Amino acid sequence: MDRKKALDKVKKCLALANSSNPNEAAAAMRQARAMMEKYQLEQSDLDLYEIEEHSARSGSKMNPAQWEANLAQIIAKAYACRLVFMAGLGDWRFIGEMAEVAGYTMTVLLRKVRQARREYIGNDLKRCKPANKTKRADQFCDGWVWAVRKEVLQFADAAPSAATEAYMLKHHPELITGKPIDRNSSTKVLSQRAISDAAAGIRAANGVQLQHGVRGTEQLALT
Repeated sequence: MDRKKALDKVKKCLALANSSNPNEAAAAMRQARAMMEKYQLEQSDLDLYEIEEHSARSGSKMNPAQWEANLAQIIAKAYACRLVFMAGLGDWRFIGEMAEVAGYTMTVLLRKVRQARREYIGNDLKRCKPANKTKRADQFCDGWVWAVRKEVLQFADAAPSAATEAYMLKHHPELITGKPIDRNSSTKVLSQRAISDAAAGIRAANGVQLQHGVRGTEQLALT
């Protein structure tokens, strides 16, 4: 039996140890202690057992766009997760008790904003030069992300747990700070065109809704 399966069995035994039947509870506790001793498990191992890592694929292998990083940060905050960008793999990694929900949310919202971006480029930016087209599409995405921010953050009610922080120290001890690509960073004052692009993104995000649920299933319905 590997360590993960042993942890799973210990957790189940500890759950049975809360039984109203004294004999059943005592037997379950003895079995849990025996397995912890056999597999050299400690309480800290049990605490970290609930922490998961789930990924969502980025649009970039190395340096994601600023609007995409903003979306990932909003989702991580909403579901009390720590967030890591896996450079080279091009993955956003959500870490915490609700990591599965966070990863699912990011995947779905990225799919929606990318589709909206493609439609905006095809319908409204056909005559733009490639460089300007990308910058204006980023402004559009900025507006889109800003519009869904309130919808996503309505679920934010806690910071990452102590177990999540302990997990980070154990499994991701040497993180470095990255810098997303902001193609409009040199623009000090938004032009009317930039405001128009962002407003179009806000309109495109109208109607996106999340329904919160419980961990372990496809918790979110997005429309």
